[in-house]
Amino acid sequence: MKEKTIQLLREQSLLKTATEEELKQIAEWTRISRVKSAEYVAFAGDANSGLHMLLEGELRSFVVSVDGREIPIRTYSSGQAFGAATIIQRVPLIFSVAAIGRSTIATLSRTHARTLFRSPTIVHSVNELMAAEILEWARRFAGSGSPRAKTRIAALIASSLREHVSGEWPVVEIPDQATMAALAQVSRETVSRVLKSLETDEVIVRMGRRLRIRNAARLQRIAAGFELD
Repeated sequence: MKEKTIQLLREQSLLKTATEEELKQIAEWTRISRVKSAEYVAFAGDANSGLHMLLEGELRSFVVSVDGREIPIRTYSSGQAFGAATIIQRVPLIFSVAAIGRSTIATLSRTHARTLFRSPTIVHSVNELMAAEILEWARRFAGSGSPRAKTRIAALIASSLREHVSGEWPVVEIPDQATMAALAQVSRETVSRVLKSLETDEVIVRMGRRLRIRNAARLQRIAAGFELD
């Protein structure tokens, strides 16, 4: 088990220049967590949130608006990490993170992460990670600075999605189109167009005020802004 953990850590972008001895030490420090779809990995405001490295699976980050809506930020795939910037700045995590599918995460405490960041063999990878995060934020908020209509509406649907057994098509209740339009700040016609598009793409099946989710993983990707018109 330890050897597998070391192998997965070796595949992390942040640890690509780490020595074998460093990888063994990191493996001793890490706490391995396995989470299911929709399960939370980290919470906004947590001042002790550590460095989270995704070994397997897919995650999404988001913030929650004052009216309770989830606003997607980005997704993470295997080999990526989050939490470094807030550890370096000694501030709480500014967003929440949940699993899109079954995922395995290696977590380092803030104390151990700071020790890692001081390593001469790791510091260059840390700089690359910071630069990549800046570029990602710039890409996400370039132009209008807000998610497109399809992303907003998909996020509304995704926020109603509860944890479900793999292989099932969960059913969710949604507001009427007028309410959805107001929440997403789009027209009712746009809501209708997006729902039709999601149905055509076999992401959902419309059943009046209810939706059957055919492809939850893709819905989460759209909600995160990674599949746009």
